[in-house]
Parts: sequence; structure tokens; C-alpha cells
Amino acid sequence: MYSRLLLWLCFAWIACSAVSVHAQGKAAIAREVAEQVMKKFGKEVADEGLETLTRKIETVIVKYGDEGAAAIKNVGPRSLQLIDEAGENGIDAVRLMSKYGDDAVWVVGKQGRLAMVVKYGDDAAEAMIKHGELTEPLIGKFGSSAASALKNVSSQNARRISMLDEAGDLSKIGRTKELLEVVGKFGDAAMDFVWKNKGALAVAATLTAFLADPEPFINGTQELAQTVGSSLVEPMAKEIGQGTNWTLVIMTLIGIATAYFGWRAWRNGKPKPEY
Repeated sequence: MYSRLLLWLCFAWIACSAVSVHAQGKAAIAREVAEQVMKKFGKEVADEGLETLTRKIETVIVKYGDEGAAAIKNVGPRSLQLIDEAGENGIDAVRLMSKYGDDAVWVVGKQGRLAMVVKYGDDAAEAMIKHGELTEPLIGKFGSSAASALKNVSSQNARRISMLDEAGDLSKIGRTKELLEVVGKFGDAAMDFVWKNKGALAVAATLTAFLADPEPFINGTQELAQTVGSSLVEPMAKEIGQGTNWTLVIMTLIGIATAYFGWRAWRNGKPKPEY
């Protein structure tokens, strides 16, 4: 019995020692980070003592690990406030700051933007960091499809997407999320095509053909003008064909032909006047 108790006490001592060593390790990392922060951001932490700053940083590192330390190193002491204000989304704030540094502050510093990242993922984060304020209304309206499109296009084409939305052209074209998914897949080449052909794409049949197989249109192997012509002519021909009573048409033509030839026969057989 005593040997078993002794064994359990040994296990408990080992476990406590491991926890203590782990805690000491976190404290040492926190102090190291605090010293770096004070050296790099001295004016921002002028009122903070090293010990106070170390304790704050240690709290973050215990909760978020190495990413927490990286976020603080990248952004400085203001990261502590941003992480605290992020609340339940703190892990996302830490992840963004550890990866993008100061560029992530614009996203992390506003709850609505950070919520978009939580909802739509890394595409939304990359799009917002890459293109700034114009992305927020687009992602808010069109969700992950807008995030994907904006992430994969240049600044010029990001502005074009925003302009199309503001002018109401995206609504005129319709099936906007599907269109943006194509842009997300093919990037600038797709957006260049959409920008140049926004009028033609407002024709429903043309848009359907483009969305069904966009690559030939984007790389120029298929002309959109042909699709526009077909979309107008074929339905008209079909409608005419379906709505026509061909028996009546044929009988009418026969009647006209009979009357014409009868008239000609009568005219040819009519006596000529004598002078």
C-alpha cells in the first residue's frame, strides 16, 4: 500500500515539475518578447514597466502559444489591446497579426471586418488586406464569392468590381455570385473579359453560355458575338416554328399560286383591241 502511495506521489511530483518547467518556459519567452517590444516600441510602453508588460504578454502566450508571441512581436504593445477587444475572436486576431503584422490591424481593429474573416475565412482576410476599404461592402453583399474574386485580382480589377456594383451593372448582369466565382477561379483574365463585355453578358442566354464554360471565352477561342447572335436568332426561329400552322400556310400559298396563274392565263387569253 505504501509503495503504491509512494508511486502516486512520484507521479504527482513529476507532473507538477513538468507544469512548473512549462510555466517557467512561457515566462522566459514572455520576458524575452517584452524586452524586444520595449526596445522596438519604447515610446508606446514608456509607462509600462518590464515586469508588468511581461505578465500581460505571458497571459497571451499561455492562451495562444507561439502565434501570440509572433503577433506581439510584429505589431507591438497595441496588439494586446486588439486581442482583448476581439473577445471570442481573439484567436483569429492573433493569427492575422502573426501572419500579416501591421497590415492586419485595419481588419482586426474593427469587429465587423474581423467577423467577416471568421465567417468567410482566409480569402476574406487576404482580400481586405490586399485591397482595403472597397472590399468590405462587396464581401458583405456577395460573401465568399466576392472574397475569392477580390483575393485573386489586381488593384485595378478590384476597383472595376466595385465600380460595376456601384453602377448597378452586376445586378443587371445577374447571377452575380456565380460570375464572381469565375473571376475567383481565373483571376485578372476573367475580370478583364467581364469588364469589356458587361453589356453582352446582361443578355441572359449569353451569360448562361459564359458561366457554363467560361474558359473558351476568356482565352479567346470562342467569340461572344456568335453566342449573342445565336441567343437572339435561335429562340425566335424556334418560337416561329412552334407557333405556325404549316397546313394553313401551305394551303394559302397554293391558293395564291392558283389565283396568280389563273390571272395570267386569263390575261393571255383576253382578246386584244383592234385599231
